[in-house]
Amino acid sequence: MNSAGDTGLDSLDGWAAHIAAVTARVDPRAGGMIERSIGSLLGVVREQLQLEVVFVGEFVDGNRVFRHIATRTDDAVIKPGEFHPTAETICQRIVDGRLPSVMHDVASVRERYGLPAYYGLIGGHIGVPVRLADGTLYGILCGFSFTAAPHLQERDVKRMEMAAHATARLIAQAEGRDIEPDAAAH
Repeated sequence: MNSAGDTGLDSLDGWAAHIAAVTARVDPRAGGMIERSIGSLLGVVREQLQLEVVFVGEFVDGNRVFRHIATRTDDAVIKPGEFHPTAETICQRIVDGRLPSVMHDVASVRERYGLPAYYGLIGGHIGVPVRLADGTLYGILCGFSFTAAPHLQERDVKRMEMAAHATARLIAQAEGRDIEPDAAAH
């Protein structure tokens, strides 16, 4: 379908509207609601981008810590609270520009990029930074499949960026931070 005929989640506008509906402002005192909203958001991203796993990782003390995870199966390969040193991760390399946001087949390029052996299990991968309203880097929103993912495109990066922005707003709400950028800073 071309962009003139896009409807629903196929268009970026439809995607943005859906993300807004899934992450509608919730009362920050209702922490469980924010967690469920993030979970719902990740589930939508996982399903729409045809991925096995989508997660939000926080960068903490030189590690990427898995905070929120949506998986296709109940037997998750990663669990909240698990972590890896950021220096070993695709995530850090995306944030600092050493790897692109979309990789169609990580396993085929793992050795060339000096990635740890566990990346040999990953096919397609997509990731974008999660930045809070003040510009602070929180971490990353990533997704992957166990097989190559030639279907991932630049528009999917845009979708991930929208989802990362919505995730940052939810995280900020949960932490009692400002959710809008400071107008004076712009």
